Amino acid sequence: MTSKLNRIVFWGVLTIVGATLAFTIMQGKLQPKATYSEFLQRVQAGDVAKATIVVAARSGADQIDYTLKNGKRVKTVVPSDDREALAAMRDKLVNVEIRDASSSPLRLLVNATPFLLLLAFWVIMMRLKIQPRL
Repeated sequence: MTSKLNRIVFWGVLTIVGATLAFTIMQGKLQPKATYSEFLQRVQAGDVAKATIVVAARSGADQIDYTLKNGKRVKTVVPSDDREALAAMRDKLVNVEIRDASSSPLRLLVNATPFLLLLAFWVIMMRLKIQPRL
C-alpha cells in the first residue's frame, strides 16, 4: 500500500470509530429516563399509549421504551419477574410489544465494531511491517 492510501485508511477507520462512539453515547442520552415508580404511575393514569419491552435473559431486569399519548418517548427498567406492570398495562389497554434483547442486528453490529476495527488496525500494521522501507 502506498503512503497516501495508508493515511486514507487510517483516517477512515478513525472516522468510523468516532462515529460509532458518538452514536452509542448519543443513543443513550437522547431519550429521557424515568423511574419504575413514575412508569407505573403513568400507566395507572392512562398516559401510556405503547410500550416495547426488551427482555434480557440474564440480567434480571428488562428495559421498557414507552410512548406517552402526547407522543413523548421515555425509557425505564423493570424487574424481569414483575407481573404488576404487565397487569397494569393490560388493564389500561396499552399496546405492548415484547422483544428479545439478543435479536437486534444493530446490537450485534455495535458489539462487533470494536473487534472489527481492532482487526483492521492489526492488518494495516502487519502490512506496513512487511513492506520494506526504501
